[in-house]
Amino acid sequence: MNILLFDSNDIGESISVSLKLLLHLIRSTKFFIMDYFKVWIYQSNRILSSSEEEYIIKYLSNFLNTWAAHGDALKSELKILDHKFMIVQVDESQAKASGCSIDKLNQCIRDIDNHLNLDLLNRLLVSYQNTKDSQIQTVPLHIFKELIKNSEIDSQTLVYNLSVDNSLDFKTKFKLPLKDSWASIYLK
Repeated sequence: MNILLFDSNDIGESISVSLKLLLHLIRSTKFFIMDYFKVWIYQSNRILSSSEEEYIIKYLSNFLNTWAAHGDALKSELKILDHKFMIVQVDESQAKASGCSIDKLNQCIRDIDNHLNLDLLNRLLVSYQNTKDSQIQTVPLHIFKELIKNSEIDSQTLVYNLSVDNSLDFKTKFKLPLKDSWASIYLK
């Protein structure tokens, strides 16, 4: 079986590729799967110091190197973004994270939290980028609502979305203007 593919630069030119070759390319090329990694985001209640980041990287990397689901190793990676957000990604094309493996990840996060007191699992904290100085602020939800009500935060303020759960959404929906974000429900 052949599939006709079109070059996006010149729609008039086309190439014919066997389905077998196409499937091989899909399976062997990360480009096709990278946008569908499972993602977990944990935010700190404050900016992390370099020593805290080092501790988190060491502790979480040790965990991730042995992380498994039903005996299958989970191919994962950690990123710390803006000295505040810990992003854990899993390539679920290799093995899917199970309920037990996710519980173990959350226990690891709790251990880090207990050591550094970062409030990492508190989903009632909201992070936004201050329009005055571009600093990332993190406040409890009730204070965030008050800031909106008092016009200290406007519809263009960038808000972070911790509920994204795959790398494609992370790339496109993690940081959005308030008017386009999950928090738009609090606008008047």
